[in-house]
Amino acid sequence: MNHYINKKILFTEPYKLEFESCSVGDGPLEGHQMLIRTITSLISPGTELALYTGTHVGIKDPTNHFAKYPFYPGYSVVGEVVEIGKEVMDYKIGDIVYTIGNHAAYNLVSLGNVWSPVIKLDNRKLGEKAVFARLAAICMTSIIKSNIQIGDTAVVLGAGIIGNLAAQLLSIKGAEVIVVDIVEQRLKIAKESGIHKTILSGPSTDLSEKVEELTGLKYADIVIEATGSPKLVIPALELVRPLGQVIALGSTRGNVDLNVYEYIHSKGVNFTGAHERLQDQNGFPSRAKLSKYALKLIQLGALKIDPLITHTLPNNEAKHGYEMLQNQRDEALGVLLDWSS
Repeated sequence: MNHYINKKILFTEPYKLEFESCSVGDGPLEGHQMLIRTITSLISPGTELALYTGTHVGIKDPTNHFAKYPFYPGYSVVGEVVEIGKEVMDYKIGDIVYTIGNHAAYNLVSLGNVWSPVIKLDNRKLGEKAVFARLAAICMTSIIKSNIQIGDTAVVLGAGIIGNLAAQLLSIKGAEVIVVDIVEQRLKIAKESGIHKTILSGPSTDLSEKVEELTGLKYADIVIEATGSPKLVIPALELVRPLGQVIALGSTRGNVDLNVYEYIHSKGVNFTGAHERLQDQNGFPSRAKLSKYALKLIQLGALKIDPLITHTLPNNEAKHGYEMLQNQRDEALGVLLDWSS
């Protein structure tokens, strides 16, 4: 293998971002490996931002070995294949692919790794849109876990990338979708994404009243909590009808003091989780299948990605990207890092 110098983003502690330089190519690739030169990577506004700020619940958990410093962030990338192992048959040098990897100039991937599928992009026009496939696949866990029926009223709490994509997927399934957020710009983006019923929320907002204004019904059939805020779990349960369903899609970062009898037991509410780690388990669709389906929806234009892309930054401005996602929620949503130069 040729010799390459890699450049990787590294979190050394909360709010400390560095670039690490290291060599790639000290020896031959294993037969099933490929080296991918990154073109574009997407910053996760959930897990990655929580690790950047030090708020991830796993940091203080000694049994969690993932959320620890030093941490190499990264979620999904689109890149070009520059080296392949001898056993790689379905890819060639020069292919443009989607995969899961670090924010780095190069990612070394192994074919057959269920957690990091490599998918060839036959349509190169997908470009930077393809990096949203992982977040779309995460949202699909909530759709698969849902009892959604055509014509159901579904309320999504949170109009970030996860909430937006979940709302679009619910709409594709035939639901009447309402998106709720405290940031007006995110609701504007939701409308540009095809979700036209929105609620601008605040401390004094009566969500049931607002839902009734939009639908004629005070309660929703399904509520998806897409922010991860513990403060929104009870409002989600209050908003759902008896025998309805609440889905925790956002990773709740903190505890909830919950009267189970009042909000779940007596109402017969189905409260369920929809975490990414469900993929590939006990008959649940694999990450590869969900990612391929997400890419198909993106290619067809069924999932609208363009409105989600608010910033594309040179990779050396990554710290600015994380800071915008944390502090400028009315401006930053989908932040991409450009590695092409």
